Amino acid sequence: MKLSYRGHAYEAHLLPVEEQEVEEIGTYRGARLTRKKFRIPHSEHGKVELTYRGAKYSHDI
Repeated sequence: MKLSYRGHAYEAHLLPVEEQEVEEIGTYRGARLTRKKFRIPHSEHGKVELTYRGAKYSHDI
């Protein structure tokens, strides 16, 4: 996914979110209300190269 912030473009690497189950929790004005549960995978990022006001540095996440 391509994003930009204050005129600088960058590429976001997002992990897919998995839907585990849908639970019906009731009705509201005749409409069925449901709640979804999601599983968000965690990944190790390691070292990230960043720049702050022109100075480059690395940071462990």
